[in-house]
Amino acid sequence: MNADLEHYVGRIVRLRQQVFQAVRERARRQGVSLENSFIVTEVKRGVKKLVCYGASFRIEVAVADVVLV
Repeated sequence: MNADLEHYVGRIVRLRQQVFQAVRERARRQGVSLENSFIVTEVKRGVKKLVCYGASFRIEVAVADVVLV
């Protein structure tokens, strides 16, 4: 499973629509404008989450919440 997650590092992903809506609302409250395009920078193995950046906004999401571009 960890090897599968490493496959995402360095890749550009999009979030599933429902997840993106929640992230966008959180970003909007902080004054950040987001597009649905993120780069995966690392894997948190203990909780099996991907760390993604979009603009200057950092999020952690499950693999099931992303789609490779």
